[in-house]
Amino acid sequence: MDPVSHVILGRAVVGALDRIDGSRFGPGVGAAAIAGALAPDIDFVLMPVGWDVYLRFHQAGTHSPVGACVLGGVVALIVRALRPSARLSGLAAAASLAAISHLLLDFLSGARVSASSLVLASRVSLPLVAMADPWLIGLLAAGAIGMWTMRAHPRRTGRLVLLAVAVFMAAKGILYGRALAASNAGPHQDGSAPRALEATWGSLSQWNVFERGHDALRVWRASGITGALVPVLRWPTADPTPRIEASRSLDTVQNFLSAHNLAFAVERQQTARRVEVLWSDVRYCRQDRRDSGRIDCSLWFGGLFDEGGRALTQVVYLGRWIQSRPPSP
Repeated sequence: MDPVSHVILGRAVVGALDRIDGSRFGPGVGAAAIAGALAPDIDFVLMPVGWDVYLRFHQAGTHSPVGACVLGGVVALIVRALRPSARLSGLAAAASLAAISHLLLDFLSGARVSASSLVLASRVSLPLVAMADPWLIGLLAAGAIGMWTMRAHPRRTGRLVLLAVAVFMAAKGILYGRALAASNAGPHQDGSAPRALEATWGSLSQWNVFERGHDALRVWRASGITGALVPVLRWPTADPTPRIEASRSLDTVQNFLSAHNLAFAVERQQTARRVEVLWSDVRYCRQDRRDSGRIDCSLWFGGLFDEGGRALTQVVYLGRWIQSRPPSP
């Protein structure tokens, strides 16, 4: 989710749980709540190392209950250093609550958050809203205005904001249930194939349904109001080639596969003697024309191979931005 939503929700949660006189968390609570709400995304420092490395550890580690509490303690120490009169225990509690609200908001926007600990397994999600959902941002922005104009009453305004968000999410949950039922009843789907739903950005009632079938990638759009299921994309997949199987040994591919369950691979000839093997997830892809022989994805992970099948370079494509590094020894 976007940083603005995280900050507003984190401050509302802490405000709602404070005492009327603000004595539960004490001085510095605002700074602790804001910094704590942003803290789980500290893993952005891994982006320059490699986007595949970042994705492998994102939504785990800092995006877990244990990680959130550890970050809460770190934030508390920093705020306490800047404001010695503040209570360390109150700052740690406020920052940890705000960090956990970050996980909750990511969970509700479809991110696969680590359910219990600093591990990559056992990830869960509930895609009620899209990332940076404009309807939720608008609701939280109105709440931020209310918290600012009535900042003398943080508990009251915080609870009003949480109530409004809860009602909104409950309504989205009802629509999501109908969209999920529509996706499960689809007549042309492979019941054993991996599948995922994500809320359609900007829509209150539609979800995208992604499936990696045995013979094709498929995307539908499901309505939570009418229950309609409309096809959006179908792209055939081929059996793995020796190069595709060899690419699984690359760090870029291993990191990508550890965090994605709808992955597929393609081979693309670069020169007469060099072939790129690239992996992506159907959630990152589109097809401008239904009859197009090429699928376009915003993220690709893989490497460049010579004619003998030897890996020459590891590559990551993020739109037009390219990261590359040598293969591991």
